[in-house]
Amino acid sequence: MTTTPVAAGPSRPITVRRHRDHDPAVADIPGIDLGPAEVTGPVGDAVADWHADGVRKLVLPGVVDLTVADPAAAADAVRRLVLVREATSHAIEIDWSVRLPGGDDDLWRVYGHLRPPVAVELVGADAATSAAATTAWRDAFYFDKCTYRQGPGFVQVRDRRTGQLNLLTIDDPAYLAVLAQLVDGAPVTGVDIDIAREFGEEGLVTKVGDQLVWLPHRLRRWPLPSMVI
Repeated sequence: MTTTPVAAGPSRPITVRRHRDHDPAVADIPGIDLGPAEVTGPVGDAVADWHADGVRKLVLPGVVDLTVADPAAAADAVRRLVLVREATSHAIEIDWSVRLPGGDDDLWRVYGHLRPPVAVELVGADAATSAAATTAWRDAFYFDKCTYRQGPGFVQVRDRRTGQLNLLTIDDPAYLAVLAQLVDGAPVTGVDIDIAREFGEEGLVTKVGDQLVWLPHRLRRWPLPSMVI
């Protein structure tokens, strides 16, 4: 299948607040609050730089709205979701909120490998149902729930979001090329839709408006001794 490249428009800046420690008890100590930062370029690069500089907590204002249809709003929502994914990958705590489509009270589980938000809003659901989703996400979260590691010529995904380990190895160059496109998010019209659909069927890709984005976060160190894994 031949795809037509889509020119990327200017990205909306993302403003976050950075902290050296996630413990509220030390939040007022001089030097812990590093102040705001604005992301205008690649999100992954910014988060990696913050981690290297000692940032261990981020606060992302507003709501990551995964229900939007407008192309510009969808691209912005995907960039914010990527920021949450990359913060999770670097073990940086992040305060964020998310709005999810209604109709499935357990939809949060698709995103349950990401740092739990402070609030989940399920469109059309009552406050108690949304609050229950927030609590369930927080209680079910652990660090390596859906991750990937990259080797020479392959990517291996370890997905435990269903409660069982689903181990996937991707080594087809065409599939790896689509994965690379989707790490930062891409329009549906800019990728091989058949491959993207297969990723979606495995729960590895989600769609926001006209955007697709890769969900697993990169595993940067084993959270348990290798003999346990």
